[in-house]
Amino acid sequence: MPRNFIIGTAGHIDHGKSTLVHTLTGTNPDRLPEEQERGVTIELGFAHFSLPVPQTSNDTFEIGVVDVPGHADFVNNMVAGVGSIDLGIFIVAADDSWMPQSEEHLQILTYLGIKNFIVALTKADLVDDLEFVTEILADDLQGTALEGAPIVPVSAPTGLGMDELKETIARILLETPAPRDFEQPRLAVDRAFSPKGVGTVVTGTLTGGVLSVGTQLTAYPSGLKTHVRSIQNHSASLEQAVPGMRTALNLPDLPLSAKGKKGISRGHLLVGGSPGEATLEIDVEITRSHRPIPGQKGTQRPLKSNHRIFVHHGSGRTQARVLFPEEIVLNPGDTSIAQLRFDHPIHALAGERLVIRELSGEATLAGATVLDPHPTRRQFRSEERQGFLHARAEAPDDLLVLIRTHLERDHFVPTNDLTQSLPFSDAEIKTALKKLTKANEVIARGEKHFAHAPYWKELVKKSSKAVQDYHASHPDHVGMSTDVLKKNLGTATAVPGLFDSLLLQLAEKNFKVADNIICHNSHSLELPPELEAPAAEILRILDEAGLAPPLPAELQATANHQAAYKFLSRTRQIIPLDPKVTLGGKVFQNTIDQVRAFIEEHGQATASELRQHLDTSRKVIMPLLERLDRDMITRRDGDFRTLVARQL
Repeated sequence: MPRNFIIGTAGHIDHGKSTLVHTLTGTNPDRLPEEQERGVTIELGFAHFSLPVPQTSNDTFEIGVVDVPGHADFVNNMVAGVGSIDLGIFIVAADDSWMPQSEEHLQILTYLGIKNFIVALTKADLVDDLEFVTEILADDLQGTALEGAPIVPVSAPTGLGMDELKETIARILLETPAPRDFEQPRLAVDRAFSPKGVGTVVTGTLTGGVLSVGTQLTAYPSGLKTHVRSIQNHSASLEQAVPGMRTALNLPDLPLSAKGKKGISRGHLLVGGSPGEATLEIDVEITRSHRPIPGQKGTQRPLKSNHRIFVHHGSGRTQARVLFPEEIVLNPGDTSIAQLRFDHPIHALAGERLVIRELSGEATLAGATVLDPHPTRRQFRSEERQGFLHARAEAPDDLLVLIRTHLERDHFVPTNDLTQSLPFSDAEIKTALKKLTKANEVIARGEKHFAHAPYWKELVKKSSKAVQDYHASHPDHVGMSTDVLKKNLGTATAVPGLFDSLLLQLAEKNFKVADNIICHNSHSLELPPELEAPAAEILRILDEAGLAPPLPAELQATANHQAAYKFLSRTRQIIPLDPKVTLGGKVFQNTIDQVRAFIEEHGQATASELRQHLDTSRKVIMPLLERLDRDMITRRDGDFRTLVARQL
């Protein structure tokens, strides 16, 4: 069974990276005529080889190799190729030792979070005291990510050490977890071209998830949609590619980028699944190495707010401005929270690593870890926001920390917000949410939303008190308008889905919600003593008037009569039909019975027939019949009305 991994070279120019790759794989990674003529790697090169998996009979490591340029002028190309490697082969020439680009490449790989390394001490046949050279190199690597990495002396032309190098690669890969599949396939495009009659073809290293023929993808930064027509891995056609594969995709409906025309090119990102939006800002933690890069004075310059930089993400780079939370000057060896504000949107996930270089392209300045891929510009410097970012910076790859901080900040979160911003699968996120729910840190609100437990409990408590207080101050009201409750809760209810979920929660806790009104189950309407006499008077007048009632204004001559009128209306003891007609509740119910009986006897009736039968006026009969239509007691069909069948 094949196990797919990517290894990448790094090191100073002319230390033998491409020669070593050629000997290791049988493929010359320098594919351009200019590269072969000058003997200098300019562009990224790619190769492939297989190794048997130790301690197994049939398994193999299928290894894609990314060969990078070592010349200082082509560092931007180098960064584009090493963002998704599983193992770095650091090339150091035995007759030249540690050089400026050795240091810069090491810092770049460290900033990108690469942890597995082998040091290939090339040209080992050209030195007399190999043991001494090896010891000196080991001293140079103290305090770096290469400290303790195996150093393998090799000579590509003679074959010295090549078997040991392959054995070391296999041993390290055996202990390396397979590239993660979190169901969000991502391919950073490092080549894009259009062979005649084929359409657009892109290549890159697949990460994050499986890609199949027919998979729908979104291209960033353009946002264009496309689908996969065919897939190749090292010239072999596949129906499916898995993380850790060098992958070529045929995308027939996605053009190449051109001036004034959206399309795909190197540096773009293809994403599957249901990705979130690209953004013009991200919150990060920036780290600067304390080690100088010889010959690069820019690496020692302080980094300040509003400094313009290049940010390398995946295979691309974008100009940005850096903003610190305070008047911070970030010197070599320092670390700080920051916000990066881009000229063009990027699509990032929490925990991804970035490289920061000078706008001139002459120096590598720092590395950054994405803490929040979808922040806002507002309140970046606030104490609450800084606490959130510092908590994430402590454990940027810990799913529990990422979810906990997300909920502490946003309080009420749709699960798709988590899957769109975190490099974890739906199953991993659900498992983590269950764990947090069991620990009473999170409350599930249906299957699609989760709430931060302390916040949610306080919100339910506040809402309950608001309704109960309303009952106390308005005992004559059926309940509190949900719109009023929403207004009382303020900005909290602006979160999509939160208020509806809150009403459902209250309905589970002895509250009733209906017709835009919420009330506690224990609430009973009370008529204040000062309204008892006016209410009795209104009821007496309407009962005596029958279907010839006075105007509503005549019933509300005083403030107490107005209040009593509203109470009787809310409790349906009187029935306002329109601004000019109000009936007593008993009269209204008796009239319904008469209308039913008349239509049952005759099958149907006109308004005129019912007016004569009830001995009332047109002013009363028309709003009365319109009310019966709305209440689904009668149904109008032209000039006639029939009865609506009663629901059992």
